[in-house]
Amino acid sequence: MKYKIVLIVLLCAMVSICLLGCGQKVTNESDKKQESMFVTIESTNQWIIVRHKETGVIYAVSDGGYNRGIFTLLVNADGTPMIREDES
Repeated sequence: MKYKIVLIVLLCAMVSICLLGCGQKVTNESDKKQESMFVTIESTNQWIIVRHKETGVIYAVSDGGYNRGIFTLLVNADGTPMIREDES
């Protein structure tokens, strides 16, 4: 019985060490130089409005505590995507 408990404790320790190591982000120098494909149009505490540089399509990106990073396509009244061609 003691061996099972020791084995379980060791297994849990190994899993937690692996999870801590896997949480680290590895970046390359080329990743740092990559330019974003989006331009920020508006920013608040809860959302960010961005425009895709090539297509001009506008998205709302959530910036809340529980749902950060969810993209939502903004549409016109007729259901077509909102498009903004200017550079702002």
